[in-house]
Amino acid sequence: MDEVNVGALDMFVRFLIGMALFSLATLLTGNWRWLALLGFVPLLSAAYRWCPLWAALGVCTCEEQRRLRAARAGH
Repeated sequence: MDEVNVGALDMFVRFLIGMALFSLATLLTGNWRWLALLGFVPLLSAAYRWCPLWAALGVCTCEEQRRLRAARAGH
């Protein structure tokens, strides 16, 4: 994937959310601990700077990518 759609602030927030979900593994008991595995989703999207939901909706929070698209469009 050479195209990114997750900007710096979005990436930071995703990282924090992912780590918060992982920390639930230490607080929750029983089968609820599996909920902490959901932390992989925001962590992976932050690491790859690509979110499938943003791609499907056409959202891009990455300023560099927006500038590239505007330059290609001739703006």
